[in-house]
Amino acid sequence: MANRPMIDIVKEKLGDMIKDIAQPRTRRIYVSVDRNDVQEAARIIFYDLKCRLCTTSAIDTKDGVEIIYHLYQDKERMMINLKTLAPRPDLITKSVGAVFKAAEWIEREMADLFGVTFEGHPDPRPLLLADDWPEGLYPLRCDYPQKKVEGFEPQDVEEPNKDATHLL
Repeated sequence: MANRPMIDIVKEKLGDMIKDIAQPRTRRIYVSVDRNDVQEAARIIFYDLKCRLCTTSAIDTKDGVEIIYHLYQDKERMMINLKTLAPRPDLITKSVGAVFKAAEWIEREMADLFGVTFEGHPDPRPLLLADDWPEGLYPLRCDYPQKKVEGFEPQDVEEPNKDATHLL
C-alpha cells in the first residue's frame, strides 16, 4: 500500500459507495457513505485495508444522527473516519456490528443514547439505560429535556468557580 496514497486506495476499494471523501490532514481521511452502504464499506476498510476500530462517535444534527466509525490502519499510520447518516425521522442505518464484533457494544450504546436503530445488529438489547428508563427518551439527543422528566429529578449542581482554570 505504501506505493500509493491511501486516499487513492480507499477511492478504488469503495468506488461508487463514496458520497464524499476528504483528506484534511496527512494521516486522516474522512469518507461518507449512504446508510445502506455502510456495512459493506466498513467490511472493506476493516478486512481488506486491515484497519482496526478505535472508537465510534455520533452527533445529533438537524438531518439525523451522524455516525462516525474511527478506523486505524497501523502500517500506513492512517485514521479513516467512515461516516454515515441515520436520517430523521426513522434514524435507521445498517449495523457494522453485524460485520465485525468490535462495533457491537458501541452501536448498542448509540441505540440507547441517540435512539438509532441498527438493522441486522446481532444483539440489539439495551446496554446502558435502566430497565425502567422512559421509552422514546434519548439522553444525548438535542431534544432531551434538560429540566424535569417525569419520574427523574435533575440533581442540583454547584456553579463552577469563576477563577478555576482547570479541574483538579
